[in-house]
Amino acid sequence: MSFHKRYISNKQIIEMYRKEGMQKVYDWYTKGVDALITETGLASDVSDVLDRKMDETARWNIASEMISHESIKTIHEK
Repeated sequence: MSFHKRYISNKQIIEMYRKEGMQKVYDWYTKGVDALITETGLASDVSDVLDRKMDETARWNIASEMISHESIKTIHEK
């Protein structure tokens, strides 16, 4: 049996969200991993939101809005 670490970057989350949607992002944080190592900023903020004890729909919407906002910012930076 091995220990599965996953490194998650801000850019990775934005690209995953754009191409495959929020379900894929959620699965990336929660499926098949023992420990997450997240980049400071969006990736760690999304992790914090997904770990909150709150209504699942509200948690999902907050994370989705955060990623959408950062995604739009990266379009304007190009």
